Amino acid sequence: MQSEHSVTSWIAAVRTGDAMAAEQLWTRYFRQLMLQARLRMSNVSKSSYDEEDAALSTFQVLCKKLNEGQYASIADRQELWQLMLRVLIRKIGRRVKYQTAAKRCPTDNQASAVSIDQIAAPTSQEISQECYDLISSLNDPNLERVALLKFEGYSNEEIAVQLQRTRRTIQRMLNLIRDLWEEELHSESN
Repeated sequence: MQSEHSVTSWIAAVRTGDAMAAEQLWTRYFRQLMLQARLRMSNVSKSSYDEEDAALSTFQVLCKKLNEGQYASIADRQELWQLMLRVLIRKIGRRVKYQTAAKRCPTDNQASAVSIDQIAAPTSQEISQECYDLISSLNDPNLERVALLKFEGYSNEEIAVQLQRTRRTIQRMLNLIRDLWEEELHSESN
């Protein structure tokens, strides 16, 4: 049974031009897209194009194409996430190619420039390992369970029902998880 807050129903609504459904998908996937972009853009100059630009551009393309009737086979949250990753990786790859073009990188040291091959699509095992590492870094079984369910695409309401907690408690736990992960990413980048 689909709830009015399910990813599947939002996908269908975005196909009809529903801006609220697009906003719901954006809220659900923005941080995940940012994280994936950050992981893939570690060697890319971010002076004119950063993780947020990549996530936003990916999402705009996705919504536009869904509304135009493309991606008809996308029906659930797993297929949507895989599509978003493919679009994101291609966008980053094109950006790397643009930044490392000879006219922008005129040095003889082109071999040291980042190549599109270094931003190859991750395997499902690599994605799984990244997710596992992030979740296990929380060191709290309750937070780990909430993060796992969120990665699987469940809404806050669905998680609250599954864990027999209030939606507000789940929101507080997700805020704590975001804070912990942002702190960890910030410490890794320094």
